[in-house]
Amino acid sequence: MNGYPKLITAACFFTAAALAFASCKKDNTGTEQAIYTITNVNSPEPGTILVSPYNTSSQDKGSLIIMDNEGNIISQKTTNGAAFCFKKWNINGQVRYSFIINDVNQYHIPSVNQLTGYVVVTDSALNELQRIDLKAYGAINTTSVNLDVHDFILLADDDYITMSYYPMQADNIPDSLHPSAGVTIICPVIQEVKNGSVVWQWLGSDHPEFYANSVEGNNFSDTSVAQDYMHMNSMIIDPRDNDLICSFRNQDQVIKIDRETGNIVWRLGGKNSDFVLNDNELFLRQHNATLADNNQTLMLFDNGDKTLRAQSRVIEFQLDENAKTVNSFKAYNIPEPFSQYMGSVQKINDKYFIGGGTGNYVVEINPATGAKSFEMTSNETTYRAYKYP
Repeated sequence: MNGYPKLITAACFFTAAALAFASCKKDNTGTEQAIYTITNVNSPEPGTILVSPYNTSSQDKGSLIIMDNEGNIISQKTTNGAAFCFKKWNINGQVRYSFIINDVNQYHIPSVNQLTGYVVVTDSALNELQRIDLKAYGAINTTSVNLDVHDFILLADDDYITMSYYPMQADNIPDSLHPSAGVTIICPVIQEVKNGSVVWQWLGSDHPEFYANSVEGNNFSDTSVAQDYMHMNSMIIDPRDNDLICSFRNQDQVIKIDRETGNIVWRLGGKNSDFVLNDNELFLRQHNATLADNNQTLMLFDNGDKTLRAQSRVIEFQLDENAKTVNSFKAYNIPEPFSQYMGSVQKINDKYFIGGGTGNYVVEINPATGAKSFEMTSNETTYRAYKYP
């Protein structure tokens, strides 16, 4: 299969030649367009691949695609709205899938590059089991606001963690930042919900130090637009202590949050890092903070920045969380198009499985040799790509 091209789209598909197939998706001129082209398949790691491509200029439709490790379609489904964060879960021995739909009919915060909607949880055949929305709790009123599309954690059929971007006015912005009366901030909200009730909630606005440490969305004297000063984009539970590790793009920072007290355990990166980082260890506009190597390694999709460093990387930290020191660090420059937005990475044995976000690629690659065992290029974007062994 090495080098054998495949064309994959989000509509019907048919078997063509041996181990090659294509499908048909027509644009508005009636011309068939491929969503993905697979150009490299060379002994990929075993597993199933999940992608959810969508057209960034028209987000009223999306697609869920499950493939084998060579790119053959196992199942697919069209969604009413672009689908994000397509994941697979094992819940008490049962397969569950989840994804987040950008609902074009729901309220979207003006002048902010933010998508909003609801989570769908399905069975193994992608049949919907439940639909999840933001819950009203404490300072959070859900009259017009719903969930953000960046991330979702399913713990059990009746236990899950959601996130939202919530517009609010804040009275704790430091005077040194010259806030105007009535300025609106975008506050990240994390909720854990059990049996339909919120059992834990975290608000970024409860921690005023984030205002001064923002690198984007931080003009607090401008009342004409909401200030997206944190831009949370990932969360994962650290099984070693059950706390949350979260990524905040507009802080250039990853933090750990105590899931009982809501206190910040540590901060990595950004202007007030608890860990001293050298220039090479600093990351920019990162996504998908996750754990690898039996949860001993913190791994990031380091997007970079089109002005400061137009090169996307995979970076790995091994941290001494008590001493607040970096024990080891690795960086790998991804040999694919620069991804200013979105993206994901997994470590599978000695390879990286990378979803390129707005770089419009998915690649499995050995960072030591540069050998690619799987590669897809695309004319549509998939927020993340996952492989499940």
